[in-house]
Amino acid sequence: MTDKNDIDESRVWCALHHLECKYWYDVDFNGGRSAHEFYQHDGLYTVGQNRFEGRDGIKMFYDWRRRRGEVTTRHFITNTFVITPGERRAKMVGSMTIYRSRGSPPLGKTDGPILIADFTSDCVRGDDDVWRYASHIVNPVFVDSDAPFSLSVDPGFLAAGRISASANSHSAAPTGAAEPASPANP
Repeated sequence: MTDKNDIDESRVWCALHHLECKYWYDVDFNGGRSAHEFYQHDGLYTVGQNRFEGRDGIKMFYDWRRRRGEVTTRHFITNTFVITPGERRAKMVGSMTIYRSRGSPPLGKTDGPILIADFTSDCVRGDDDVWRYASHIVNPVFVDSDAPFSLSVDPGFLAAGRISASANSHSAAPTGAAEPASPANP
């Protein structure tokens, strides 16, 4: 016999898993053009030590990311689990694996994932009954030497609007930004 709480938890799990899938689909297939809309107005997206705050800050990051040139990514989420189900607030945890390569598909062989990370998504169901991120925290576990853009950019430079013409080059970070993050340089 199935407990009503199991059904409610499954419903929340489905909603949050759907949110995660839609978000990363937008990032992988739409360059993150709508990614900021998956967050509450004051939402937080954190990758390692980098914090992108509010919809404007998150949008700024994805705008910058698209200017990095033709890049193909795939974000795979696994082992998702809802640890605090609720009607209006819930938290999902899981793992993600990211592949990235320059150019457009089909691409040649890759050396493997550029990042394997754990994530925590604190989500809120708004008055419009849409689940959005209050915070979306990605904690790197294994990082390739070719660090993801979200780890290699200095959010302070994005927020200050100090992205120069070099933002269109293929370097990982804007001029003057800190060294890209890596296991040796968090």
